[in-house]
Amino acid sequence: MKLADFVKKYSGVQVVDSSTFSLLGEDPQKIRCQVHYWVKQGHLILLKRGVYVLSENLRRQPLSMGFIANSLVFPSYLSMEYALSYYDLIPEKTTVYTSITTKKTNLFKTPLGVFEYRSIKEGLFYGFTKRINDGQGYFIAYPEKALLDFFYLSRRLISADKEAFEPYRFQNLESLNLKRFNELRKKYDKKTNNIGRSFIEFVKLEKKKYKELK
Repeated sequence: MKLADFVKKYSGVQVVDSSTFSLLGEDPQKIRCQVHYWVKQGHLILLKRGVYVLSENLRRQPLSMGFIANSLVFPSYLSMEYALSYYDLIPEKTTVYTSITTKKTNLFKTPLGVFEYRSIKEGLFYGFTKRINDGQGYFIAYPEKALLDFFYLSRRLISADKEAFEPYRFQNLESLNLKRFNELRKKYDKKTNNIGRSFIEFVKLEKKKYKELK
């Protein structure tokens, strides 16, 4: 298969998955060899074994990083530091696409960025919403769930004292829906719930300070 024909076949998708090579009408193993060569030539970018994107000069549509993050590990949704940065709840602009999954913890360092996946039990896999970026849908945690995921997976490092939240430099806390936060935290363990209760008190204090400044 010629590169031009391959690009034509995959120009309408974000991610090229080798599992679809059998549908191209040629020997899949031969195509895999060609793909390996095209990666070396810079025409394709390898994200993980068997998963690629077209190089920038060959793409006919912009990449949706949220969609790619969801696609590399399924099921998953963006959360924790990435989501907290997305919602402007922390001042740092993270370059790591952190996601929650029911699969094993994993990390993919790619030319597009670092994609980190943190494992969580199925009973806690909820509390996310769908967003659209560059015409592609992807799933990201609600801001309240991103906080809870962060507290849950960092619970050995965070105490249940209000002062424990100061180092994280949380901001724009007045935008949080505390009713949703309380609803979402019901399925978490005792330690995370204790952290959550302290965080609510912390948010109320911060909201009071915010009102006094206005």
